[in-house]
Amino acid sequence: MPRRLFLPALLLSLILGGCAPPGGVRELNFRAGPAGGEVSAARLLTDQVVPGDRLVTVAQALDRAPEGSLIVVCGRRWRAASPWGVCPHVSRKVAPGLLTEAPGLFAGGLLNGGPQTVPQTRLASREVVIVLDVGVRPEQMPTLRAAVARLDGLAYRVGGGDDPDPRDGLDCSTYQNALQHAVGLPNVIPKHGAWDLYLPQDALTVAGVRVLWVGVREEKAGGGTG
Repeated sequence: MPRRLFLPALLLSLILGGCAPPGGVRELNFRAGPAGGEVSAARLLTDQVVPGDRLVTVAQALDRAPEGSLIVVCGRRWRAASPWGVCPHVSRKVAPGLLTEAPGLFAGGLLNGGPQTVPQTRLASREVVIVLDVGVRPEQMPTLRAAVARLDGLAYRVGGGDDPDPRDGLDCSTYQNALQHAVGLPNVIPKHGAWDLYLPQDALTVAGVRVLWVGVREEKAGGGTG
C-alpha cells in the first residue's frame, strides 16, 4: 500500500477502535434450531439461531457456497482493535476452491492488500463464515470474473470506491460493491451512516439477501445437506 494511504487508514482504525461495535453485537454463539426453515438475515447476528441443516463447519460452508455468493467473515467476539464490528471482513466465491477479496492492510501485506484472487483455504481457520445469496446468477459469472480481472491489483484504501469504476483503491466491502455493479446489481453493502464506512456485516441488512450457510469452527455444526 502506498504510504499516503497507509497512515490515514491506520489512524482511522485506532480512532474508531475505542467506540462501541456497530450494531451492538459483541459476541457470536450460533446454535441450531429446527431444520428446514429460512434464516432472517437481518436478525441473524442478534438471534444467533440457525436451522440445523444450515449450520455446518467453516470448510463445509466454503465448499457449498455457490459461485458468486458473498461470504461474510466473523469472529467469536468483537475486538476493540477492530472498528468493523464482530464481522470485519467479506469475500466472494468466484470459482471452485477460489475466492476474490481485498484482504486489507496486513492480511495481504502492506503492498498487496487490494483486490486479488486467493485460495479458499485462506478462510479455513476463521471462526465463523456466513454464505449469502446476493442475486448473482450463473449466467452472470463470466461478467463478474471479467470485473475481477480488471480490478485485480488495485490499491487497498479504507472507504475507497464510491465511484462505480474506482481506480484509486478499494476496501473489502467496496470491492464487493464494485463486482455487484459489474453485473448490474446495486450495492451489496450499504454505507453505514453513523460511521460513514461500508461495514461488511451490513450485507446482512440488504433487502432480499438470503442466508445459505453458516459455518462455525466448533463441533456444534449440524453438517446439514440442505
